[in-house]
Amino acid sequence: NKFENNIVVLPARIVESKGILEFIKAAEILKGKAKFILCGNYDYEAKDFISESIIKKWVRNSVIEYIGYKKDIEKLFQISSIIVLPSYREGFPKVLCEAAACGIPVITSNVPGCRDAILNNVTGLLVPSKSVKELSQKISYLLENQTILKRMSIASRKMAIEKFDINYVVQKHLEIYKI
Repeated sequence: NKFENNIVVLPARIVESKGILEFIKAAEILKGKAKFILCGNYDYEAKDFISESIIKKWVRNSVIEYIGYKKDIEKLFQISSIIVLPSYREGFPKVLCEAAACGIPVITSNVPGCRDAILNNVTGLLVPSKSVKELSQKISYLLENQTILKRMSIASRKMAIEKFDINYVVQKHLEIYKI
C-alpha cells in the first residue's frame, strides 16, 4: 500500500515561486513523520532561483531528499502518498493532472491554476499561498488519515479520467470555438 510509505513529493523547478522553501520548512516541522522528496531541475535563469547550496544544507540536515529531475515521474508517483505543490502562481499545472491520473491526493495553494486542478476536500486540499503552518497541518492530517487518503486517491483517478482525458479536452475546445 503506497499510502503507508508516507512519501510526500514536491515535483517542480527549484525556484521560490513553486513554494520550495515552504515545503522545506513544513518538512522540518514534520521531520520523522514522512520522507519528503524534492524532485526537479535547478533553474538559475529564473529571477527567484534557489541555489544548490541551500538545498544541500537541508539535505545534510536530513529534512528533505533531493533527487533532481525525473523523466519517469510516474515511477516516483507510484510510491508517493501525497503530491505537494504550494506554488504562488501557476498557469494550469500539468504535474497535478499527472498526480490525479496516478490517483495521488494533492495539497496545493489556493491560487488560480492550482485550485483549478483539484476538487478541494475530494481529490486534495487547498492551503493559503506561503503558509508553512497550514501546509504542515494539511500534510500531517492526510498522513494520519489513511482512509481519507485512499478515498481521495480513488476520486483523483476518477476526476482525471472524466476531466483530463484528451477526448474530453478536445470536445470542450470544440465547444468553446463552436466548431
